[in-house]
Amino acid sequence: MSKYTINEIAKLCGTSPATVSRVLNNPDIVAAPLREKIENTMQEVGYKPNPFASRLSSKSRWGLALFVFDILNPFFAMIVRRISHLAMEQGIPLTVCDTENNEEKERIYLDYLLDNKIGGIIFAEGISMATIERARKYTDTVLIDRHSEEGVVSEVSSDNYSGARQAVEYLLQLNHRRIGFISGPEKWPSAEERLRGYKDALELNDIKFNPALVSQGDLRFESGISALEYFLTLPEWPTAIFSANDQMALGAMNKAQLLNISVPDDISMIGFDNIPYYTLYNTKLTTVEQNIPALCQSAFNIMMRKLEGDNTETKEKRIIIPTQLKIGETCRKLIG
Repeated sequence: MSKYTINEIAKLCGTSPATVSRVLNNPDIVAAPLREKIENTMQEVGYKPNPFASRLSSKSRWGLALFVFDILNPFFAMIVRRISHLAMEQGIPLTVCDTENNEEKERIYLDYLLDNKIGGIIFAEGISMATIERARKYTDTVLIDRHSEEGVVSEVSSDNYSGARQAVEYLLQLNHRRIGFISGPEKWPSAEERLRGYKDALELNDIKFNPALVSQGDLRFESGISALEYFLTLPEWPTAIFSANDQMALGAMNKAQLLNISVPDDISMIGFDNIPYYTLYNTKLTTVEQNIPALCQSAFNIMMRKLEGDNTETKEKRIIIPTQLKIGETCRKLIG
């Protein structure tokens, strides 16, 4: 594959990516002088047309779609941006479907996409299995942080279990024993894996799991606020809190600041995601980093192979991307 993209060819020729695409797929509709200029430029720089984009631009199938749970959540916003960049580099149009955790919206989006013969769909965490199962009957599908039966749908996920376990073990190394957990939505695979990692880290250190130290969250800022309010009603506060994502951790930190509760002097805090949003705070959040570029690149590569008709691997893939604990300023070691 040439290092040049359709966008770069368009810049060299002083025209639009759409015009370059038309030269590749429907050359007769482009004026001869401009068509020849574009063709000559592609030949000079050694540009080779992308077979994926060519196939998608055919009359039978077009473009890609990306379903996300909440585009206002920085984690999903970063996925949207990365996938859109990857698609644009290949000259492939991308439709972003923000479902807001609403199955009726999922149905409306999917009806439209299938009616218009979408080339493929990438589903991020939070989309119902009913929608995914219906989509895979009619088009190519890939999942990000969303599990299906292994071997049925290709999926790319962070190592949510190991990331959560590492976060809790770090707090244990700092002598914390009463650790609260702000969980994610029920029946979400990533949230369930992070809860399992939390429980196992405690158990392996001979600390009995206490369900009273778990506050159910929904990955939004407001549920972090509610979680801290709940923890403060307990007879004994947790000395540390592990949150299933950064948004909820930031919500808890915000509420703590309003109540003059110091993080980390009074309560230590760890998040999950490593979103850039935390830079709005003076204190840098300790968090488990998800490798969003690797998640998106892997999912996109799988989709491209599907669209190219690469049948060398008959079994659908399941790829796990490692996480990394990023030490910030929101945890302190207990003395005594």
